[in-house]
Amino acid sequence: MKKKFVHICEEFEYTWIGKDNGMLPIYAYEILGYDSEIVTCNLKRDLPDEIRGVKIVKISRWFKNMKKFASWVMFLKRIPLYFYILKNAKKIDILMLFHITKCSYWNAFFYKKLNPNGKIYVKADFNLKVYNKEIERILMKPKTLREFFRKRKETKEYAKRKKLITMIDLISYETEEAFKIMKDEYAGISTIGKTIHMPNGYDNLFIEKNFKIKEFQEKENIFLTVGRLGTKEKNTEFLLKILEQVELKDWKFYFIGSIENNFQKKIDDFFKKYPEKKKQVIFTGEIKEKKQLNEYYNCSKVFVLPSLWESFGIVMVEAMAFNNYILTSNTCAAKDITNDESVGEIFSIDNLKDLKDKLTNIIIEKVDLKEKEKFTQEHKYKFKYEKLIVKIKILGDI
Repeated sequence: MKKKFVHICEEFEYTWIGKDNGMLPIYAYEILGYDSEIVTCNLKRDLPDEIRGVKIVKISRWFKNMKKFASWVMFLKRIPLYFYILKNAKKIDILMLFHITKCSYWNAFFYKKLNPNGKIYVKADFNLKVYNKEIERILMKPKTLREFFRKRKETKEYAKRKKLITMIDLISYETEEAFKIMKDEYAGISTIGKTIHMPNGYDNLFIEKNFKIKEFQEKENIFLTVGRLGTKEKNTEFLLKILEQVELKDWKFYFIGSIENNFQKKIDDFFKKYPEKKKQVIFTGEIKEKKQLNEYYNCSKVFVLPSLWESFGIVMVEAMAFNNYILTSNTCAAKDITNDESVGEIFSIDNLKDLKDKLTNIIIEKVDLKEKEKFTQEHKYKFKYEKLIVKIKILGDI
């Protein structure tokens, strides 16, 4: 009989199908042979009822128009989701949750109440710097009323997280650094024998079925960035400032993604000041269709990510699947993805000249991209979801 694998992701969106939220249930179905479901409270019409054999179960929240001004309000809103868990718990062999949080605790709590032998897998989607700051605030003596209330709130949150840790059967951390530091304990609670290192990956089965990855000589001189353009974390303005100074010559720079309203003016101002760059600096808008986005990855040679922060940076792995050279800010997974800068380079977001020089060196061919591609072809295989999904098979074998 097939194992039942259910991933609860309340805010699941169409574009997340190609990310870890969607890929792990899909590969659990396609590679491990599990009966997979994604359960969400997102009722947007663009979300299909099924994707590649994985059923998407949509559950309406209670009090949809009530604002989230307190934790008990969110609990009330989630009651239909808890009813689903209680009703189906005994049928679920493996429950997959995202993040070690109080929200995950309640999902795990109701699941274990009716299925104590069921297995819980939590994908941590972990930021080590954020975790360290939270622990520091919990341990510190508050000096202000604001610090007092923040500490009280975070202490309650971590009390639930610690209880969650005792219920979890498997936790995966995305970066090697986080795994090494967190493999034996979380907030003082032992996790020995429960943790694995599993980076985010790319949809290799889809790519192998639908694409012939272009040889280096077939690619175009394109720098590419993908994301929600103009958001604080994506730091897109940083790229515009650099492109004011860089002579692109026979290269183009493509920006793919939705554009924040307040950022459109900065784009307009950029082209008013540098109208000659309109043919080389190109904004495509958001591309939701996976095949179309992958065509851009397949044509480009270099992927650039200037983020202020990322939990991982899945777009870099997607670009690397098509042998793109990676230029990235020093985000959590930068060293892992660039393989300590053997298949890319890490730049400082505090210094415009750093990335400017790296772009220029590529343009004037000081960097041998064709030679670098050989290392990328070897390195990228560790990010195949076909390989990664096997790491959670241990839960189905228990």
